[in-house]
Amino acid sequence: MKSLIALAALLISNSAFAADTLKCEGPLNGGTFVEFELPATGNATLAFDYREFVIDMNCTTFAADIPVTECVEIIPGGNKYIVQVGMNQAYVSQESNDPSVRIAKGTLSCK
Repeated sequence: MKSLIALAALLISNSAFAADTLKCEGPLNGGTFVEFELPATGNATLAFDYREFVIDMNCTTFAADIPVTECVEIIPGGNKYIVQVGMNQAYVSQESNDPSVRIAKGTLSCK
């Protein structure tokens, strides 16, 4: 039974990755509207306020029972934005001054 549930979760999470570009959007906790795009090739982008400010991100996919893709803002130094994608949702956070602590910014719905 556990294997069946894991297989179902895997199929559901991978269905969003079957398209050329995964798109997620919604408001962050502070109300700012955000769009996240993860193309099949190239850098992912996190865009704020209807693309007035756009961040390029590098992504890595971690294979597990339920695969998760983590994208990190491409800038030197700290306080980078991080997006973790899995199960048709994107979790947006930002590094604090302490790299081991992340500040939750909000959850986006993916299509």
